Amino acid sequence: MGKDDSGSVITTFRVMPESTDVDLDELEDRIREKINPARMERQPIAFGLEAILLVKQIPEKDGELDRITEEIMSIEGVREAEVIDITRSM
Repeated sequence: MGKDDSGSVITTFRVMPESTDVDLDELEDRIREKINPARMERQPIAFGLEAILLVKQIPEKDGELDRITEEIMSIEGVREAEVIDITRSM
């Protein structure tokens, strides 16, 4: 089995909005349009700021995780995106 046919991973990202002024409903819509995650939920951070946790199954191949992270970062209203969990898909 080669690198590109080794399966996929279920990845959880924490997406931080630019500020508390960002409309999270609109941000979630933009995320859905851009990367179509399997699931999203909000996580309270502090002082009214909420992060969006999103789960996406992605191919386990070189550069794919970075590509998805860059796509998330390119969405209007996103300040930061980080991977917080990776689980091998069976």
